[in-house]
Amino acid sequence: QEEKLKAEKDKYGFNEKTTLKSAKVKGKKVTLKWKKNSKATGYEIYRATKKNGKYKKIRTIKKASAVTFTDSKVKKGKTYYYKVRAYKTVKGNKANGKFSAVRKVKIKK
Repeated sequence: QEEKLKAEKDKYGFNEKTTLKSAKVKGKKVTLKWKKNSKATGYEIYRATKKNGKYKKIRTIKKASAVTFTDSKVKKGKTYYYKVRAYKTVKGNKANGKFSAVRKVKIKK
């Protein structure tokens, strides 16, 4: 299965890594900014409460031109970890790029 996935990814030539430029906290909102990927179809945003914890997909952005996302479902006093990856849809198949580096944010109490 793993081999097959890798072969498909290579076939679509999409294994680019997304650059997550910043994660800024303003009040009870976190705004992520990443570098646009001209080959992408869209982006997926993942969040966790521990650096090596379980990351949950919190949003799929189906717009290649999108470079920001605001997460307003955060709690005061908590620390969150975010990562983003671009994806490309080729003939109805979704090829995922590599995850960005993780950005850590702490919400003030």
